[in-house]
Amino acid sequence: MRFIAGLVGALALASTAHAVTYDAFTSFDGTQAAGGFHYLSLGANPGDPAHPLTAPAGGCIVTADFCLQDGGALPGVYKSDTTFSEGTYTVPNDQLLVHPGATNPIGIFFVAPTAGDYDWRVSFNILDRSPSGVLLIGVTNAGGGTSSMTFGVLDSTVTSLDRSGTIALAAGEFLAVIVNPFGSYSNDSTGVNFTVSTAGVPEPGTWALMILGFGGAGAMLRRRLHSLGPVA
Repeated sequence: MRFIAGLVGALALASTAHAVTYDAFTSFDGTQAAGGFHYLSLGANPGDPAHPLTAPAGGCIVTADFCLQDGGALPGVYKSDTTFSEGTYTVPNDQLLVHPGATNPIGIFFVAPTAGDYDWRVSFNILDRSPSGVLLIGVTNAGGGTSSMTFGVLDSTVTSLDRSGTIALAAGEFLAVIVNPFGSYSNDSTGVNFTVSTAGVPEPGTWALMILGFGGAGAMLRRRLHSLGPVA
């Protein structure tokens, strides 16, 4: 029994080494690159330049504790520590409020700090009581070429969706979620949670524990077989 307990302990140490999670909502503090995420206003047409959202000189257009906007107006990204209603929308305390402009989408870009396989999850929710629609897209430049995937459309009939996956990124490559205006932009307030995590690579000492654990499992199996005697 003590042998089994030691084996389980060794494998548990191996499974917890260096796992890292990046969370856009948790890290958002009204500055660019917080937590590895960048917030951009994208051009209305292909080829139009994109530019980073900035902290406003005055108050946020949407009441919030932290925000990044396109100067003093929308589009913008907002984070509140409390939940409340404002205008026709709800400001949440557990996800970012993302509001694209009349023609300009907003992109939330996660930039990989190191090369590796990244597990990602994103959820979207309608926050306006009179939604007219937003188009949600994922974009990446993994492997050196830009590709995109359509997540779906939120409107009065589909008010939330979740997507997840795993992607291999080199250091400096990105995975982005894009919130596009798709109806009356005045009603485009969209809740976004975006997390990215990487399973940690065990250190050399942890690899030794894993090898010890696997060897112990084999030894235990051999003892079991030996105790059973020859098979008829």
